[in-house]
Formats: sequence, structure tokens, C-alpha cells
Amino acid sequence: MNILIVDPLPLFIQGMTAGLKNTMPDICVDGVNQCEGIWDILATIPISVMLIDGEMENSSQLILLDDIAARYPNIRIIVMLMRVRKDSLRRFLEHHAVAVVSKEASMDTIFQVIKTACCGMVCIPHSESVWDMDSEQALLTKLSDRQREVLRLIAAGESNKQISRLLNISAGTVKSHLESIYRRLNVKNRTQAAMIMSADE
Repeated sequence: MNILIVDPLPLFIQGMTAGLKNTMPDICVDGVNQCEGIWDILATIPISVMLIDGEMENSSQLILLDDIAARYPNIRIIVMLMRVRKDSLRRFLEHHAVAVVSKEASMDTIFQVIKTACCGMVCIPHSESVWDMDSEQALLTKLSDRQREVLRLIAAGESNKQISRLLNISAGTVKSHLESIYRRLNVKNRTQAAMIMSADE
């Protein structure tokens, strides 16, 4: 099975690729971080499943989903969101997604979603997984200016050492900022934190 991951964050693509290959050793995974790169891959590789970032939801992305479904009707499109919202869920399903899943879901859950989608079924999250709380913007207001600077650099893929150099602060201070960011955003790691920042920009 060939899977294509479309996400603006290279860090997310790397993590998801490693997780998928660990769960499903026989798959081939490709990744692109810009929508323009999709068509070259689809023209050369028989993709079965596409995991596409839904955080950039806008009319052009919905048109993209329609175009993919029209040109490659056998591809199972799974939209991944940091937070699954009721309005987004409905909109993506109306535009040919066969599943919507949280980016925070366990690899076992994502595997089950892929398996269900490949069987031709629509897969939606449990109602308790549908997010109906503060927006990502509201979460970011909990951060200090310095913490937002650190988070922007995380989202850009910088390491702790690089952040330390760029902001002229110690590695210990970077680590302290990260711990505070995780706590305030209620996330477990830098990938989840970066996705919140990416969704806001």
C-alpha cells in the first residue's frame, strides 16, 4: 500500500512516516509539505491513501479535495486535524474525505482509520473527540511573547540548540520555555505544539 502525507510541517511528516512504518512495515510512504507537490506524486505512484492536513481549511483546499476525488476516485482521502470541530467534520465529508481524525490520535487509532477507509467505509471520530473548546488562537494568548518566539522557531523545525543560539538564551532556558509551552497549550510534545502555531498562521 502506498500512502501520501500532505502537511506543511516536515516534522509532522517525519513522525507520521516513522509511526506508520512501525505499525505497517509493508507500506510505502511519501510526503509533501505543499499542495502543488501532490500532482507529481499522484502521476507517478499509485497512491491508495492520502493523509492530508485540514488545518489550512479554506475554499481552495476543499476544491483540491474535489479535484483529487474526480481525477483519482480510488484514493481514500483522510483529513487530519489538530482539533476536530463539528463544522469542519461535516464540510470535509461533503468534499470527498472518507475519514477525519485527530493528529493527536494514537498510531493504533490512525491504523484502524486507514484500515476502515480502505474497506470503503466512512470513518468519523467519536463525539467526545470532536473539539468544542477554545480556538487555537485563544490557546496561544496564554503564552508570553518569548514563549511565542520559541514556539515559532519550533514550528520552523529548529532544534533546542539552534533556538538557544538564535534567541541568545541558554539551552536550559529553552527547555524551561518548552515545558511551560506544553503545559499552557495542554500538549505532550513539540510536534503538537508546532501544529497549534502552524494552524494559527
